[in-house]
Amino acid sequence: MNAAAALCRQARDRGLVADWSGAPSLGALLVAGPDAGAFLQSQLTSDVLALAPGQAQPSARLNRAGALVAAMQAFRLPERGQPFPAWLLLPDRSQVAALADDLRAHVVTEDVVVDDVTAEFDGRLVLGPCAPAVLATLGADETARSSLISVELPLTGDPGWLLLAPTGDAAAAAALVRLSHDHDLVIWPSDADGTTAWHWLCAEAGGLRPGVDFLPGRRGLAQSGLEQSVTSLAKGCYLGQEVVARVRTYGSVPEALRALVFEPQIGREGPPPVDAPGVPVHDDMGRKIGTWASAAWSAAWQAPVALAFLDRAHRTPGATLQVRLADGTATSALVRLSPLHAAAGAGDLARRLHERAVHRFSRGDDDGAIALLEQALRADPSLAEAAEALGVILGRSGRYHEAIDIFRRLEEIAPNEPLLHTNLSLFYMKIGDRQEAERQREQATLKRFASLDDAREAAERAESEAAARREDAGRRLAMFAEVLDIDPDDPLALLGAGNALTTLDRHAEAEPLLGRAVAAQPDNSALYLAHGRALELLGRGDEAAAVYRAGVVVASRKGDLQPLREMEHRLLLLTPVG
Repeated sequence: MNAAAALCRQARDRGLVADWSGAPSLGALLVAGPDAGAFLQSQLTSDVLALAPGQAQPSARLNRAGALVAAMQAFRLPERGQPFPAWLLLPDRSQVAALADDLRAHVVTEDVVVDDVTAEFDGRLVLGPCAPAVLATLGADETARSSLISVELPLTGDPGWLLLAPTGDAAAAAALVRLSHDHDLVIWPSDADGTTAWHWLCAEAGGLRPGVDFLPGRRGLAQSGLEQSVTSLAKGCYLGQEVVARVRTYGSVPEALRALVFEPQIGREGPPPVDAPGVPVHDDMGRKIGTWASAAWSAAWQAPVALAFLDRAHRTPGATLQVRLADGTATSALVRLSPLHAAAGAGDLARRLHERAVHRFSRGDDDGAIALLEQALRADPSLAEAAEALGVILGRSGRYHEAIDIFRRLEEIAPNEPLLHTNLSLFYMKIGDRQEAERQREQATLKRFASLDDAREAAERAESEAAARREDAGRRLAMFAEVLDIDPDDPLALLGAGNALTTLDRHAEAEPLLGRAVAAQPDNSALYLAHGRALELLGRGDEAAAVYRAGVVVASRKGDLQPLREMEHRLLLLTPVG
């Protein structure tokens, strides 16, 4: 087994602890003074002033042309007696000196200091599904709580924190050492395999390496895939903001970051054999379609992957491209949005695993679905949907005792689940326990009658809310009809009227209006989403899928991520599996 791939698997399963000066290679800038907050607000992309003491956020430094100079985590230091508010900026260590010089050059009259304080701290990164529990353990340690600084920093796509201790603080250093030994974490090696595996984990998470994946000041922020996470729409101007806003509003960039997923046999637990970062991506006909960034092996996808900046015609998520490898041969690669692996809380992670399990089950892979559902319940034992699905699949597989155990657990977390006792009755009958099966059947009957009054109240409340929605839709329909009498091709009026008709369950009338809206404004991705939904409600799934595919192209070109993700999801549900 590839040693770096094995490290990636262990990190995803168990979590890791790494010295911040090793493979992560992080540095720290202190920005402090009476004007520090206002100064950073004008120099970085994120809403720095929104941070309370002890909070962190992703941020970036741009140049006047809106190009990415440095990505970082901005952290407001806890108030521990310092005279002025202070922030730590945590970029790649290779960028600390240049970033400090750049920020100092923009200090005019502000009372602010910018210092490289990397050498003043020892640091450990804790990353993985267990990281919140590790942090909670440290919080119970008085020495750790008073001496360590914890900065939320999910660099690898899993929950994570950077723990900083002042250099020379023996008690804090001891707390960091205990961290490495008191938890079942992978202690990250400082050798070549550790460095390689670290870069692979970060590539999965959409991380770009300065000087490798991008040259500082040469790639626009909108090309980097970072814009959604590092910019704030609520704050005022910052360096490069006008260019970012213009691109967002009026156009699209010539190349934008995407992930390419290759067939597993291409990499054999290693990265795909593509050209080096910065070299053009060519299709099977030899035409340039983008620029390569980092290549990696993905533990989440169990496949070789690569980041690439792709042109407008070739970056639609879900598309399959024919690309040339470094040896000149061509192979297929699936285009996906970056990141391929994103941080999630326990609940979000469990729901994501549950969705993947349902997809596996629909393809007949019972064992794969069971494994994913078990992971989901480890992440969030209270997720009733996952417990119910696991119990049903176990019962379908003839594993009745295990199914009974799962449904007994479900009884504790969701006692009012409608089919709980019905399923238990069935499984007890299967193992020959007729007495318990009969008791469970009686319980199911009692709960069904007990729930009737609650059901009636819920139905009455739902009907009242539905009536209010229909009344409002009728008013909106009349208003938009007046606009359409003046301009029959007004796209916003067509959309509003179509949505109102959909609320009124008049889907056959809504669909042609929404189709006309798309024709009138073909670069508005939200219109494709509304039209596709109307077609789905009419049972015209194939036509809806065609509309969604066209909408995905538009949304991808314009960078409209919310409708893009929704249309991708609808396409997945409409596409037959197998």
